Amino acid sequence: MIKTMSRRIILVLLFLLSFSGFSVAVSAQTYQIPTISVEAEILDDGTIRIHETFTYRYEGSFSWAKASIPFRGFSEIQDIRVSEAGREYINENSEVPGTFSVSTSDDNVTIRWHYSAQDTTRKFTLSYTVTDALSVGPDYSEFFWNYLSPSRDKSTDSLHVSISLPDTVSTDQLYAWSRIPEEKNSVVVEPGRFTLTANNISRRESARLRILFPTSLFDSSVSVTDPELSLSTIVEQEKIREQEAEEKAEQRAFYRSITRETTIILSLLSLLLFIYTYRKYGTRHPVRSASDRETSVVPGRVPPALIGKLILSNTTTGNHLVATIFDLARRGWFTIQEKKPEEPKESGWFSSGEDDKSEFIISKSETPPDDSTRPYEAKLIDYISNKIRDGEDRFSKLFKGDGSAASTWFSEWKSEVKKEFDSNEWIDKTSYTGVTINIIGQVLLLAGSIYLLVMGTEFALIALAVACIMVVASFFIIRRTKDGEETYQRWKAYREGLKNADRRIIRMGLMDRHFIYAIAFHLNEKQISAIIESSDKPLVSMLPWIILLQNSATNPAALAGSLTTLTASGTSSFSGVSGGTGAVTGSAGGGTSASAG
Repeated sequence: MIKTMSRRIILVLLFLLSFSGFSVAVSAQTYQIPTISVEAEILDDGTIRIHETFTYRYEGSFSWAKASIPFRGFSEIQDIRVSEAGREYINENSEVPGTFSVSTSDDNVTIRWHYSAQDTTRKFTLSYTVTDALSVGPDYSEFFWNYLSPSRDKSTDSLHVSISLPDTVSTDQLYAWSRIPEEKNSVVVEPGRFTLTANNISRRESARLRILFPTSLFDSSVSVTDPELSLSTIVEQEKIREQEAEEKAEQRAFYRSITRETTIILSLLSLLLFIYTYRKYGTRHPVRSASDRETSVVPGRVPPALIGKLILSNTTTGNHLVATIFDLARRGWFTIQEKKPEEPKESGWFSSGEDDKSEFIISKSETPPDDSTRPYEAKLIDYISNKIRDGEDRFSKLFKGDGSAASTWFSEWKSEVKKEFDSNEWIDKTSYTGVTINIIGQVLLLAGSIYLLVMGTEFALIALAVACIMVVASFFIIRRTKDGEETYQRWKAYREGLKNADRRIIRMGLMDRHFIYAIAFHLNEKQISAIIESSDKPLVSMLPWIILLQNSATNPAALAGSLTTLTASGTSSFSGVSGGTGAVTGSAGGGTSASAG
């Protein structure tokens, strides 16, 4: 068993790794944005005019591009324009080449423009004015802006940013701090201008620049927004940040140096933890008395909902509910009658054929049988009886139209099934201890893998993938008791017998029970049809609790079609049932991201 489990784990891991390798399919339509240039003009009234030029390199045919600007670090955006080589685009809500449109949400302003391009290079300039993007202090003012979004679709080969001030001023009164790694950028400070140049910035990296300049450059209409802003405070903040950055860089260098070895250790710990918990808590009980050879002999009288839950890994489904309804009808609680649609539609090229299928009506027996019921069966009888009393007797509509009420009822019904199921003690409760131990341990290893991935290299993805797989594998630790394993093996052999049924092995006297268990076991339409069509006895006598139309009652193929329609109309009922502000000192605004299509 351990070997089998190991093979499964290896196959899943290989699949994930191969998927990650092949998911980047070569597309005939690709684009890059290798170069971005930004010019920011800080005006003497405190507003900022920004011009962002994106160089697109196309392979294939493209017709639109868009840029999203987060509502962060400013209060208003005005005078939005799009241009190309000096030609202005027209602001109108259409998709005509040479036009653009603007849309807003609570978080972003999105500008989308239209053009026609194929296998070429194009440059587009996006211009806009932002207000309240500065923190103005008594002596110094701050402009802290992000020139690249960390959630871009494409990496950036070259970024050039130029920030001009309202007037020239001595460079000893100007200060700048970049948030880009030192080896990737350079900042030049000139009288009245800052220039940032950066290269090879990944799509997950931002490009933030914090500058400080004298407030006296503004005219008298600009008022102080942050009285606490001072040169000494910001310089001290940056010194602390640089120290922290150096410490973090040292940590990252250390973790990069140990990523490979630590990844191997974490992966081995994940595997060993699962193997340990599985061997101690999940090893299956040996069952020598129970035959695992397929058979068409019903192994006992376990109700379909309970044995279906056991066979389907402790899960209760809509099929189990439908099988329970059929079983109650077999025992005399209900009668189901087949009817043709009142107004069948003509078939045609676009007809699905659904309108010509039979409808089934359920009715309660006039004299309920002297038959004891389990709590979950009694709950179902009451529900159907109330639906019939309220005038809804169509089988396909029993659990539709009630919205959340039906969902709530189904959850309660599953709880009743679970109580009955648990009373059989088929599941070894101690195995859940192993599940808990494994999940807690794997989550801790998962957290370690994530931290290693953040601080180290992408090689840590291997440990992350192994830990995720081992968390999912916790399901396999749950085991059955010895009695539960014997019961499972007997009924599993019966299920295999039904899947391969033919008239040589099916006991026709039990056809109604075969049909009900086939529903509970989730056999498909073809397999259920094979069971029905294997009969060599009168079809009417096989399922006396279903009143069939003449064609269905005499034709095995028609009967199989009607019964699969009945089953589908019931189980489909359960397919959906299941349990902007202004600038803040020290915080960067902006962060445009661009894309194309």
